[in-house]
Amino acid sequence: MASGAINMYVFIFAFAAAFLLAQKRPMLALSTRALLAVLLGLALGYAVAVDQWFRGYLGVATLVANVLFIAFAAIDFHSWQKKRLEERG
Repeated sequence: MASGAINMYVFIFAFAAAFLLAQKRPMLALSTRALLAVLLGLALGYAVAVDQWFRGYLGVATLVANVLFIAFAAIDFHSWQKKRLEERG
């Protein structure tokens, strides 16, 4: 993968995370936004911990946090959509 493509993906990931954490009318619950902050911290720790003995543990923790975040975000999105539909009609 070219360096330019990686930079684009990192920018999109950072933008999406910032949007989900700081929006005025949050789609995600506070607990899910806190989990996203933890996920970002774990991912940053994994990226920085090159050649460290605990990098594998950080990788597994990041994967688990990612799966939990996706599940929580799907639940929050569903309830947010349901609430919006109830407000409209």
